[in-house]
Amino acid sequence: MFFRCGDLVVEVVHRRVASGDAAQKNLDVNQDDKLWGLSWRVADIEAARARLSASGIDVSDVRMGRKPGTRVMTVRSGTCGVQTLFLERTPRVD
Repeated sequence: MFFRCGDLVVEVVHRRVASGDAAQKNLDVNQDDKLWGLSWRVADIEAARARLSASGIDVSDVRMGRKPGTRVMTVRSGTCGVQTLFLERTPRVD
C-alpha cells in the first residue's frame, strides 16, 4: 500500500509466507514487525553525498539505480540499523 501526502510517499509491504496461509498461522510470535528501510529522494545526489560525507556520515559511492533513470547511494552510518538509500531521478533522454 502507498500512502501519499504531497511529495511524501510511505510504502507499507507485507510479504506472505511462501507455503501459504497455514504457515502464516504458525509464525513465531517473537518475530516482531520492523522498519525494513527508508528511501529519500534528492534533486542532486552528488551534493547530498558531499554534505553527508563532510558531516562524518559514512556513505557509498553514487551508482546507477535498479530502476532505469535513477542514481542511488547507501547511507552506512547513523541510521540506527535501518537500511537507508538516497535516490535521484536522472533527466530523461529521448
